[in-house]
Amino acid sequence: MTDNIGIVTALADESVYLRQCFGTVINLFRDGGYTVYQYKFADKNIFMINCGVGEIAAALATQYLIFHYNVGCLLNVGLVGSLCDEYKRGQLVAVKEIVHYDFTRMYSDDEIAGIHMGHESFVLSFDTPLLDNFVTMSQLPAVRIASGDKFVDVTALKLRLADKFGCEICDMESAGIHFACVNSNVPYIMIKCVSDNADEGANESFYEAIDGGVKQYVDYVKKFIINL
Repeated sequence: MTDNIGIVTALADESVYLRQCFGTVINLFRDGGYTVYQYKFADKNIFMINCGVGEIAAALATQYLIFHYNVGCLLNVGLVGSLCDEYKRGQLVAVKEIVHYDFTRMYSDDEIAGIHMGHESFVLSFDTPLLDNFVTMSQLPAVRIASGDKFVDVTALKLRLADKFGCEICDMESAGIHFACVNSNVPYIMIKCVSDNADEGANESFYEAIDGGVKQYVDYVKKFIINL
């Protein structure tokens, strides 16, 4: 693993407090549609990028960061919807499993929804000592996330993701980041902060949570980097 660490967030608002905690920007790289901020923290080179919303944007930005900046591990932070009563607004969780629920090899067969070619289950995981060590260090709950190109703001979809796939939270980027990291054999950690209940009030709750919610994971990110 190199001393280069990549950080991916969907929106600039989700990284504002991280940028503040890392201090002065060493370099600012602009290439095509991407802006990459470089920091020095705990003797590590931090390369931070805002990918935009959705799986494709997340996968492209993650792959770009890995290829161009030789990152040895990747950290994703952001806001998510809760699919169950256990996780409330403002709570932090770590991701241990991902379900790419939008994917299907045959739309007419719901039994194979989310199951990719070469997989026997809809559960995607990338078990590494990095994840195990982070969960032990942080003591955050390790959960299963539903990832798809949909902002979940309908109760019927929320219940499907919880009941059929056993997911506890949801977002729009995790699957794309997972596949990009697996493709390059780069370990990753995902720290998520619950912003809303993934129901008809989700859109309003999401934007209300941006300012308060993104502050929650700064200390965990710093500890993660210091302990690498």
